[in-house]
Amino acid sequence: MTLDPIAALTLQALEESMWRTETRFDRAYMDAVLHPEFAEVGRSGRVFTRDEVLDMPHVEIRVDIPRESFSAVEIAPGVALVSYQTVPTESLHGAAHRASIWLADGDRWLLRYHHGTPAAL
Repeated sequence: MTLDPIAALTLQALEESMWRTETRFDRAYMDAVLHPEFAEVGRSGRVFTRDEVLDMPHVEIRVDIPRESFSAVEIAPGVALVSYQTVPTESLHGAAHRASIWLADGDRWLLRYHHGTPAAL
């Protein structure tokens, strides 16, 4: 299914906000963006709950999100799958494939699930 271009750009901006220190560690922002049943499987394989993500300590995030690998597609009405790769600029951790499921909720999108998997470059 083709995703509306405005929705695709909105989802890209929302996903990139998860990688900016000033938004990722803004509890009010994250509370508004994360679905009540949000869950994450990190690159390490660790499972995070919504509360754990909201309570994460502030750290500097230094990754590049290659725009050429960014994809947002509608997989069902009001459900989008976003995928891309992250490449750390300063980290002991390597690159990762990322996938998120976003749900439309009226005029906004909520992040329902995120998954990271180590990637070979």
